[in-house]
Amino acid sequence: MFPMRSFLELKCINRPVGTGWLPPLPDLRDYNAETPEIIELASKLGIPQTAKTLKSALPAQVDLRQWCSPIENQGLLGSCTAQSAVGVIEYFQCRAFGKYLDASALFLYKATRNLMGVTGDTGAWLRNTVGAVALCGVPPEKYWKYTDQDPDFDNEPGGFIYAVADNFEALKYFCHDPLGAKKPANLVLQSVKKYLAAGIPSMCGFYGFNSFEQSDNKGAIPYPCPDEHASWGHAIMVVGYDDEKKVVNTACGKATTGALRIRNSWGTGWGEEGYGWLPYEYVLNGLALDFWSIINMEWVDTRQFGY
Repeated sequence: MFPMRSFLELKCINRPVGTGWLPPLPDLRDYNAETPEIIELASKLGIPQTAKTLKSALPAQVDLRQWCSPIENQGLLGSCTAQSAVGVIEYFQCRAFGKYLDASALFLYKATRNLMGVTGDTGAWLRNTVGAVALCGVPPEKYWKYTDQDPDFDNEPGGFIYAVADNFEALKYFCHDPLGAKKPANLVLQSVKKYLAAGIPSMCGFYGFNSFEQSDNKGAIPYPCPDEHASWGHAIMVVGYDDEKKVVNTACGKATTGALRIRNSWGTGWGEEGYGWLPYEYVLNGLALDFWSIINMEWVDTRQFGY
């Protein structure tokens, strides 16, 4: 059931790290960018809905890093989906209110697996992760501190921890590329970029190949060579893009132009102080998928987001 759970040994930080993204299963109930409630929110943000308007409105670069909380380190645990979601929540709080709750990723990882009906370090689906945020909230880190040690990571939080969890019942979440909708990959990328331009980040998963090791120092993940195969999956937060960013796979010379700026959860020793680049080609060829965004009217009403 969970084939993509894996560890990586990264040369740049000389230690193994966890992954943990599980490729999605179709759910036709998923909200998407065309769901009426999401269209209404997009309208409040001034997000263009037509291709002609969008083409003139999208900047060539977007960078949301200045509103992000400090980079986290998931250690050996497969908690990347929870780390990504916590990063998104903290981003919104920081941008909307100038401060953020240091949220417990370990709590969210446990609540997510409770919804999935599993125990152990299985990794998780992003859909269940954002669902757990909306259903259970997220408590401060100080009440449920992070550990990747077995069996402590799998302890069940008590009633008090659930009681102090921040309430996110008003939160809306949607998928940019729901399975079953057959949305063309170029429109998925366009959707992710137009929300980024409005200050709305996303989360996604991507497949990892051997040439990923080339990204250790500068965080630029190359597009795989024709003879490579995927061996793991990982979730990250998408915090920007650059239409002119060039990434070259030095093993075969494959070059790409245009990339999403990503926020990882392997500490500041990876990439550019914890940030990296994922080429558009990953999205266009189905190697990066499962894009989710969350939004809350309380955040929108601060007028810190939109065109």
